[in-house]
Amino acid sequence: MKKKRMAEGLLKGLQQAVEIENGNLKGRERIRSLSRAAPKWSKKKIKKLREEIFNMSQPTFASLLNVSTATIRAWEQGQRVPDGAAARLLEVLEADVDIAEKLAS
Repeated sequence: MKKKRMAEGLLKGLQQAVEIENGNLKGRERIRSLSRAAPKWSKKKIKKLREEIFNMSQPTFASLLNVSTATIRAWEQGQRVPDGAAARLLEVLEADVDIAEKLAS
């Protein structure tokens, strides 16, 4: 029974798509803009953020970001670069240093 309802829903959707394409039915259009990619982080910039802005040791900074100390070390030595969520989190922390206080508590 469930498969039949799913198949009927898919067929109805396809029929509506054809009707929209033929101009017989008006569809809704949504335009969404994607956010820009997080910036690339150099080893110098990461170390400066940790030492000069947050005045934290590698283990403390790693704890704040919920990564290992080895990860912070690898970033600062240029062996790896933060990507994805880590790069975005660094960007947010750099933009609003008070967030670190909120994350630490």
